[in-house]
Amino acid sequence: MTRAAPWLVRLGAALILVSPFLPQADSGGARLGALSVLSSLADKIGGVERLAAGAGLFLPVLVGLLLLAGASLRDGGPPALRLASLTLLLAFSFALATLGSIVFTDASSRPVQPSFPLLLALFAVPLLASGAALARWMQVGLDRSTGGFERGALALLVLLHGLFLADAGWGYLQMAAGVPGSPVRLLAGAWVAPLGAVLALAGSLLPRLPLRAAVDTAPASG
Repeated sequence: MTRAAPWLVRLGAALILVSPFLPQADSGGARLGALSVLSSLADKIGGVERLAAGAGLFLPVLVGLLLLAGASLRDGGPPALRLASLTLLLAFSFALATLGSIVFTDASSRPVQPSFPLLLALFAVPLLASGAALARWMQVGLDRSTGGFERGALALLVLLHGLFLADAGWGYLQMAAGVPGSPVRLLAGAWVAPLGAVLALAGSLLPRLPLRAAVDTAPASG
C-alpha cells in the first residue's frame, strides 16, 4: 500500500486541479461553475470582493499543482516548494476560518442555511491544521521535512472547501449574483474536488501508518 501512496496523491491532485473548471451545480436551467459565477458577479459586487471570490473558487488549482509537484519530486521537492506549501496552507487556513466565522455569525438571517457541524469544522479545523504545521516547522525545519504533513493538511482543507460549496456555498453565490430564489441542484462535478481531496489525504497518511509485523506461521523444523 505504501507504494500506491504517491499515485493516490497524484490522482487526487489531478481531480482537485480540474475541479474548478467543471460545472458544479444547476440553478434554473443554468450551469454553475467557477467561471460562470464570476461572470455573473462582475457587475454585482466590487472589485475586491470579486477578487476574493475568484481566489476562493480557483484556489484548488494551486493546491492541486503543489500536491502534484510534491508527490512527483524526490523528497517532496526543493525547500522552496515546501515553503510554498506551508505558505499556502496558512493563507488557505486563514481564508476558510474567516469564511466560517462570517457565515456562522449571520447564517440565521440568510435564506440558505448551512450545516452547523460543517461551519464549526470550517472554522476550527483550519486553525488546528495551520497551528500544527507551524509547530512542526519550528521543531523540524523545512530542510528536514518532506512537506507531507502540509500537503495532507491542504487536501483536508480542499475537502472542507468542497463540502461547503456543495452544502451552501453555491446558494450564497447565487444570492450575491442577484438570483436568490432559484433552487440549486448539485451536479457530479461538485464531488470531484472532495473525492480528489480524500484520495490525496489517504495517500499522505498511508506512509505514516505503522507497518504490521509479519507473523511466521510455519512450524519450526528440527
